[in-house]
Order: sequence, then C-alpha cells, then structure tokens
Amino acid sequence: MALKAGKDAFFLLDSVAGSASNLTAYIDQVSLDQPVEALEVSVFGSNAKAYLPGLSDGGQVSFSGPLDVALGTFIAALKAGHAAGSASSTIDFSPAGSVSGLIRQQAEGFVTSYSVSSSVSGRVEYSATMQITGAVTNSTW
Repeated sequence: MALKAGKDAFFLLDSVAGSASNLTAYIDQVSLDQPVEALEVSVFGSNAKAYLPGLSDGGQVSFSGPLDVALGTFIAALKAGHAAGSASSTIDFSPAGSVSGLIRQQAEGFVTSYSVSSSVSGRVEYSATMQITGAVTNSTW
C-alpha cells in the first residue's frame, strides 16, 4: 500500500470568469464528502430496518487556511457571482498531489458559506464551503 502525506495536496477552483486558479498555497485543510441517500424499505413484520441505496448526493467540499487578501477577494467574488446566478465552478482536488496515478476528484459546485475568524493568540483564518451539484468524478491523474 502506497501511503501519502497530505502536505502534497493540490486544489484548483474556477474563478467567476471560468479560469482555473491554483489555490493550493492558500489552503491547509480540505474535506470532500460524497454521501449516498439511504432509503428505508422496512415493512411490517420486520425485526430490523432495511435500506436501499438512493441518489448520490454530490455532497460538499470545505476548505480553510490562513487568510490572504488575494484569496479573500477571490472567494468573496466567487460567492457573489454564484449568488447572482453565474454558472457553478469546477472543483479539482487531489488529496495526495497531482502526479500521474494519484487520486483526483472533480466536481461542479457553488459557494454556500465563507467566513473569516481572528483570535488574539492565533492567525487570521478563513473557511469556505461549496455545495457540489451533480456527481463527483473520481479518477486519477
């Protein structure tokens, strides 16, 4: 088994104009979930619940890190563009890096949350969440 360190993660996100921007240098945490609905199909007389897999929900991708003015401007513009009705943005995440043979997850999504925080003993940070629309494409580079 070839294990990889997260330090080599790679993250691209389309701008409002539709061009891919490499945000890797601005992020220190990414989470992309891919839930599937569980449809209960239990009937009278059952002693345990029964389920069938339902629709795949694209899920969400959350990312965060130290706040940089350029990144803050980028995310705020993206959120405003999505709220105004612009097309979704392409998300391209590789948790172990962008080298041939490594995992690559791609999806379309829009910003649903953007927040900034600060504390007296820490750095200024941001976090953003995007709702994925449609399916996530799981592949390799």
